[in-house]
Amino acid sequence: MLLSFPYMHPELFRAKPVPGMVFFDPGLQVEAGEHAFRPENLPLDPKTATALIGDCISFGEQFKDPGEMAYFGATTTEEFYEGSSLSIQSQLIQRFNEGPGDKEEREKNEAASKAQFVLLLAWFFEERMMELQGLEKGVRDTWKSIDTTLGVEDEDRIEGRVLDLGNMESHTGGVSGGQSVPLPWQRIAESLPAFIPDGTILVCADAEIIAQWDDLEISFAAADKELGLPDGTEVAILPAWKFGGRRKAPEGLPLALSELTVAVIR
Repeated sequence: MLLSFPYMHPELFRAKPVPGMVFFDPGLQVEAGEHAFRPENLPLDPKTATALIGDCISFGEQFKDPGEMAYFGATTTEEFYEGSSLSIQSQLIQRFNEGPGDKEEREKNEAASKAQFVLLLAWFFEERMMELQGLEKGVRDTWKSIDTTLGVEDEDRIEGRVLDLGNMESHTGGVSGGQSVPLPWQRIAESLPAFIPDGTILVCADAEIIAQWDDLEISFAAADKELGLPDGTEVAILPAWKFGGRRKAPEGLPLALSELTVAVIR
């Protein structure tokens, strides 16, 4: 299976569509989306997932700068839960402490639920990113329409003879001015092993992520043509924690020790 990484929405994949590639669906919606892969072993149902995301939104409302909320992308899942005022961890622990199975099975389910929660956050964050991009485009198109109505020419802007209406635009909090809040792809890499089947290849076309892997001296080799990937694609097989940007294996995160196969499209 070819699985997009880290983006879970086709609109955000930064290369030409790869035939047969699917996008991870962490189970927030009742029905899986088009071209989506939704695992059958997701521990959190849509109702529970929605409630947890609601908790996260309430927590995030205390931040003036939305970029601050992205700090969980640079921390482990444990640090995120312990460092927040959310009831997320207690909810997950209680859910599985009261569930069936022995201690080992409950701990495994708890780890899977935390991994799913990270993926749910990322999926929800992508949704908001696209909404904000759409709002910003609408604002810009409106100003462009006003310019046209007023007879403002592009050269007038360039020569500075008119007020730059861009300074008056409403800031939607999206990618205005080239700014963006980074997706927590490091934690996505360490969470996916809980749900993807053997043989899955994560396909990444994000130049910034690939550059960081190069900085970490991750060695990629030419992909086998039988994989059906675009010409020039390179592949590496390493533990998830290495793709997660760590310098050494983390303790207490067994999912991060799982091997991942990652293909990069440069």
